[in-house]
Amino acid sequence: MQRESLHCGELIKRLNDILGRCANEELRADDMTSSQVKMLMIINETKDECITLKELEKHFGVAQATIAGTAARLEKKGMIESFYDPSDKRVKHVRITDKGRTMCVHAGKAMHDKEKWFLSSLSADEKEELHRLLQKVYDDVNNCERKCKKC
Repeated sequence: MQRESLHCGELIKRLNDILGRCANEELRADDMTSSQVKMLMIINETKDECITLKELEKHFGVAQATIAGTAARLEKKGMIESFYDPSDKRVKHVRITDKGRTMCVHAGKAMHDKEKWFLSSLSADEKEELHRLLQKVYDDVNNCERKCKKC
């Protein structure tokens, strides 16, 4: 059987789809999604483990309603708590809880294990080179996107 030859963009997309399906499958047991875990990890990495919904919108580049919905689901699950800025009631903050921190540790380990499996066919040098090249492409595209929004 002949191996399918795909362009780089399609390979990246397909690999991302596979990783996303695997992640969501594993997270389903914890009643979580990869989007929710990503948000938790960002909150967990911020100063004082607290961030505004507006900052999350900018970070993820999605609509306010999307961020608000994800935050509401995380709060319902006890992963975060929300509160309004005392000096400006229009600004809503979210802070990670102990339960959310525990989920970050669990999800971080699962992500590490999945990446180890995902790259298991590569040597240490190949893994390093792949990471370097992907980072280079990402930095260039991200820089272009921020400058012109026409890429």
